[in-house]
Amino acid sequence: MQKSTLTIILIMLSFFSKGQSNLETRFSEANSDLSLRNMYQRIVWNMQPTNEYLFDQTKGEVKYIIEENGYEVIAIPKILGTFNLDDKTFLWADKNSSINKNLNDKVDSFRETLPKKYQKNKFKSDTDFIKDLLSLFSFHIDANGFDNQRQDNTIIYYSLLEISIFKNGKEIKVIKPKNHIQVLENTNNISRIREFHKEKLAVNKLYNDGEIESDEAFKRIKEVHLKYWLNEDTYFFPSLSWPCDFDEKSILKWLEFKTNDNRYFVMYTTDLGWTTESYAYEIDVNEKGDKTIINEY
Repeated sequence: MQKSTLTIILIMLSFFSKGQSNLETRFSEANSDLSLRNMYQRIVWNMQPTNEYLFDQTKGEVKYIIEENGYEVIAIPKILGTFNLDDKTFLWADKNSSINKNLNDKVDSFRETLPKKYQKNKFKSDTDFIKDLLSLFSFHIDANGFDNQRQDNTIIYYSLLEISIFKNGKEIKVIKPKNHIQVLENTNNISRIREFHKEKLAVNKLYNDGEIESDEAFKRIKEVHLKYWLNEDTYFFPSLSWPCDFDEKSILKWLEFKTNDNRYFVMYTTDLGWTTESYAYEIDVNEKGDKTIINEY
């Protein structure tokens, strides 16, 4: 191979490597931001994968039924695309004739920001990559969050723009598409939650190792719980479990944030093995000492 040809190949490889690296950096930024936006929706209206939903393309809306608190939530979606579970291909929404144009009008301009191999109408992929792509798309259009739903052998990936919450047929809140959360530099509450987790983990380990009986284990873990929980509602009392999802070894990230109505939270993201999941504790920052937790999400 001539030297000039080899040089060209090396330059091309470097270019594609940098492009992929840049995309991964963008994914990381978007995932960090969107995990907070989705957490905000969980806090406000209990957004969960198990909620009953109805996707109505004609109306251009997704309706969620939240049985736990009697909410009906209507979100304006923008569809990114669909993933075929049979042949493992992703099809962009604006290249899918079955998707209404008013639901895919944000896709074309977003696709142009990606490396060429992802600009094709359809390409081989996997669900992890498409979730990253959805996160980046949602970040790109400043969405409230994102969701995906399976229909037969297809997964529909979409962002959530304006969200309206109804109770007993009356609109009680409208959430405009933007970030409603401010990340804080303070780590005092994070340190407190980490100690809480550490003490819970110790009790669970003693019980799992057979060093204490169940009655003693429940007594001790309740004592740990009440040491940190200001809200003493028995609904939140802990159970014994092993392995524990609050084991520090499985936790990937901690952060503290407040919402635009001045509610304070500690959030942690844990590695479940097959996926990651985020959880949050609501904190009463006016309370002194350890007993500050008032809710969890």
